[in-house]
Amino acid sequence: MRTQEAVAGNIVKCIISSLSLTSSSTIVHMIRKSPRGLKSSYSRIIFGLSIGDIITSFARFVGPFLVPKDSMEASHMAIGTTLSCDYVGFVYFLGVEITSFYLLFLIYFFWRRVNHGTSPQKFAKGEEKYLHLSIWLGSLILPSIAVAKKEMNTVKYGPLCSVHTEPYGCGIGDIGDEGFIPCERGEKAPNTLKLVAVEIVTVFVCLLILLCSITYHVYLIERNLSESSKKNSSNNNNDNEEVNARRNSEEFTENNTPVANENLNENEARNFTLTKSSLRQSILYIAAFTCTFAAPLAMAASQRIASKTTALFWINSTLWPMFGNLLLLIYTRPKVQVLSKMFPEASWSYCFSIVVTSGGEVPPTPQALPVMSGEVHRHRGDSDSESFVSYDDRSTNGEYYEGLRRSMLAVSRSEEWYNFVQE
Repeated sequence: MRTQEAVAGNIVKCIISSLSLTSSSTIVHMIRKSPRGLKSSYSRIIFGLSIGDIITSFARFVGPFLVPKDSMEASHMAIGTTLSCDYVGFVYFLGVEITSFYLLFLIYFFWRRVNHGTSPQKFAKGEEKYLHLSIWLGSLILPSIAVAKKEMNTVKYGPLCSVHTEPYGCGIGDIGDEGFIPCERGEKAPNTLKLVAVEIVTVFVCLLILLCSITYHVYLIERNLSESSKKNSSNNNNDNEEVNARRNSEEFTENNTPVANENLNENEARNFTLTKSSLRQSILYIAAFTCTFAAPLAMAASQRIASKTTALFWINSTLWPMFGNLLLLIYTRPKVQVLSKMFPEASWSYCFSIVVTSGGEVPPTPQALPVMSGEVHRHRGDSDSESFVSYDDRSTNGEYYEGLRRSMLAVSRSEEWYNFVQE
């Protein structure tokens, strides 16, 4: 691979890494600014996932500068030393570990909520605190071992310090072989790298197992609801006279039976909608993880692939640092989607900006949100007092969009947005 191409790829990595760092930092800011903050399990898990990507993105961004300047793989921007390489390699490795484990934690949370009906209160008081602690302590093990064994070295075409041999390609074959290159550092790094690969693949397999379990559970719920709907429809047709007589009865219990059944059906439909929302979010989070980690794993698996596959190199340069950007889009998607339906005249970017400035959570179904029809709407804003916001399209554009903005902010900050993760 040409040196100029490697330099261009590194520049692209730095730019996208800075955007990913900004996106993950935005999520952290949103959660801290939102009305519920870190009071829900979902928010705390997303917060940890974002922190993991912030750590990883920071290491990728400063990597070209902190690699040893005398390394064969160093870029023209390198001003680092072996010590700085150990530091940035440890930080990067730690971020990858935290990100992987927190993503698995998130899908596990969805699985517990959907398949087992575990309440947020029970989950928070049960395994959540132990899982948080296990992730942070467990993520320190492999990076610490790699630093202690001097396995943090410059990666070819990075340039980034991670688990690798120094110089690149050393230690392959026997000492007496022609072209054998002795290692200065990290002779056993390939073994540690295999452990990392096994760890990430194991996480990915666990993600797929949990996703398949959630998908099958959603399928069963959908099938049961469909059968129940058909059965109720058949019973209503066969017992039409009996139902009419019951409605005309003066007895209290008979008068309220249809209403109770109707409310039960509405609750079932709403719970199923939230269940499907969890499934969609799980699929998107796993897809983002796959897109960002597939290329680095392929390049780490074979030095020949890393050296000669130009297409994979560019895929790695563009998708690998993009997880934070994808995370922000996925995290805000449900809220932006509902807000767009409530305000069809507003653009996606406008709704997205409102969500970012108000904090994001998984929203409930549109039926549970404040009604937005009419010329004047009452919403609860940041203060305790109620405010009336004009929503008249006959006003000037400036007044109209300011009213629209205030209405959207009031709705997005309403407590009804946080029903999915009640505590």
